[in-house]
Amino acid sequence: MEKIDTFCGNTSPKPVMSNGPRLKLEFQSLFAARYPRGFKAVYSFTENFGIKTGTQLPDYPCAFVFNSNESRNGIFHSPNYPGFYPRDTECHYFFHGNHDEKVHLHFNYFDVEGVLPCEAVSASDYVEFSNFMTRDRKYPRHCGQLKEFDVESDRKFFRVTFRSNDRLDGTGFNATYVFLNEVETYTKKPTSSSGTYEILTCINIFLGIMTTFKMFLQ
Repeated sequence: MEKIDTFCGNTSPKPVMSNGPRLKLEFQSLFAARYPRGFKAVYSFTENFGIKTGTQLPDYPCAFVFNSNESRNGIFHSPNYPGFYPRDTECHYFFHGNHDEKVHLHFNYFDVEGVLPCEAVSASDYVEFSNFMTRDRKYPRHCGQLKEFDVESDRKFFRVTFRSNDRLDGTGFNATYVFLNEVETYTKKPTSSSGTYEILTCINIFLGIMTTFKMFLQ
């Protein structure tokens, strides 16, 4: 079983998510502390990868559809955000607008392990954009730690694909979407008093495990 990470000290780690139906947690104490307290955690077996927006598609291990008829704007994010995303995972986000619409995406956080041009030769995780179900060479793959950026579709359909390999981890991405009429232009507006959408910080996996640390002390 591949090691994910090691935690110690008195700071609660971010949520942890397996990339399959099993997760092993091993506790080691090399010497007796004067006031040992250990840790307390909660877990959950789930199937939606911690993604609470959109409609999950049963034909894919991880895929969600966002329809303009249901909501013209909202949020979406990588699996297990803001914790580390699971390794060897692929998630699709399908956006379907009306015939005269396009979709505009604003990424306000992006941390996907990799180096440009985010191809397999560099063992990079990546996020891919396409106006089609297949790869669209118009849009370069995105990886690394990036500042805020925007992406816009050409037509009513748009696909976003997140892909992680089996090596390193990142905390993924957090983004907003809005469906626009073809004559409309995008203007960034805050969606709450803090200027950002609120995110539910639970973690999930397809027949997987959710573990959120409530207390983590020496």
